[in-house]
Amino acid sequence: MKKLNIFLDNGFLNFQTIFNIDVPFIFIVGGRGTGKTYGALKEVIEEKLKFLLLRRTQKQTDLINKPEFCPFKKLNSDLGWNISTKSISKDNAAFYNFVKNDQDKDVPEGVPLGYTAALSTISSMRGFDASDVEIVINDEFIPEAHERPLKEEFMAFLNMYETINRNRELSGDKPLKVVSLANANRIDNDIFIGFKLVNRAENMILNNQMVWIDKKRGICLILIQDSPVSNAKADTALYRAAADVNEFMEMSISNRFKTHDDNYIRSYNLRDFKAIVKVGEICIYKHKSKSLYYVSTHVAGSPPTFEAYKVDLNRFTSFYYKIWENYIEKRNVYFENRVCEILFKKYYM
Repeated sequence: MKKLNIFLDNGFLNFQTIFNIDVPFIFIVGGRGTGKTYGALKEVIEEKLKFLLLRRTQKQTDLINKPEFCPFKKLNSDLGWNISTKSISKDNAAFYNFVKNDQDKDVPEGVPLGYTAALSTISSMRGFDASDVEIVINDEFIPEAHERPLKEEFMAFLNMYETINRNRELSGDKPLKVVSLANANRIDNDIFIGFKLVNRAENMILNNQMVWIDKKRGICLILIQDSPVSNAKADTALYRAAADVNEFMEMSISNRFKTHDDNYIRSYNLRDFKAIVKVGEICIYKHKSKSLYYVSTHVAGSPPTFEAYKVDLNRFTSFYYKIWENYIEKRNVYFENRVCEILFKKYYM
């Protein structure tokens, strides 16, 4: 496959190239201030694509619905545009190009250029017609470490897509395209877990790979590494002052996810272990002679099995709570890979 040039000459992202990747789901993770939102919004306007700007929570959406916090302010200043928001419901707004009327007041011109919505509340909008939306800009889809994940966030994402996409493919139209943008806050986010992208992201970072495309599944993952803009930002006031704050610098400049202690990622021979329980996608083993547990995606034997549903997970945590105590207190639980640890914590918590 021909190598994609994802950077413009000025070091920012080349969204014309990115939008033309022929898959419906594109995930872009990059350091702060690398032009993700700016570039995506610039491209939808210049290519006249009717868009939906999606944020995770209604509180975040309410903020960008206000003209004072319109995400087009910088674009307006740079390019001489006059795009702003106009409320269309309690929770949503539309983006219009504003022009002067006879009284020299700014008024919206023509039809909306795009809309806003929140992932947390879009389910309440069932029944609305979004057939004119060609692309969703899913901004800041990975929550920061201090933010709580939405309940069933991955399912909310799938339902959002189904609500907007509807049956357009059955009518011979192209599927809705979703371009999801985020900083490298948490690799264990619900979207990565749901699309099984955690291991993929880790391998890409390990191999210094920036672009991965799975045509069969219709997914593209872009991890911005060696960004010219990030390299330049490293010599600005904040990053000089915070140079010793490794976690912040790794996320903001180096585009490295916040991860856990690699000392608990091991490769063991399952012959030395006995499977004691399978839950969801993982199997938990106990060493035959040592006080040691091992979590793997492989299943040996026929251990008791619990599905990853609320009722079954409640039973699992009740029956096998001592394993969690070993993980928290004794730290004698080891994992085949990062995904196993992420799922282990997800099922217990």
